[in-house]
Amino acid sequence: MCNQIPNDFSITENIDFKTLHHNENNIESQRHFEANKDRFSKQCRIVYEALLRGEKLTTTIALLNYGIGDLRRRCKDLRDMWDVPIKSEYVDGRYKEYFL
Repeated sequence: MCNQIPNDFSITENIDFKTLHHNENNIESQRHFEANKDRFSKQCRIVYEALLRGEKLTTTIALLNYGIGDLRRRCKDLRDMWDVPIKSEYVDGRYKEYFL
């Protein structure tokens, strides 16, 4: 297992989490996203900063330590919208751990 950040990603890269734009696949989900956009942006920033510190996050750790109820979605947002190279792997075949 290699926990190194890829050479083409700058660890000092500044991400403006206020520029979060996303289109959901239905009107109700889009309304939910728009109503909670600031909270999602804040959660993305919290996850990003924890990963930059070298933390390995699980859904349980994210919920208990940071109040983030859907770590998988925040990791997907970071990957899809800001090209953050988040890796994941199963631990003991039971749960995923997310890391850079």
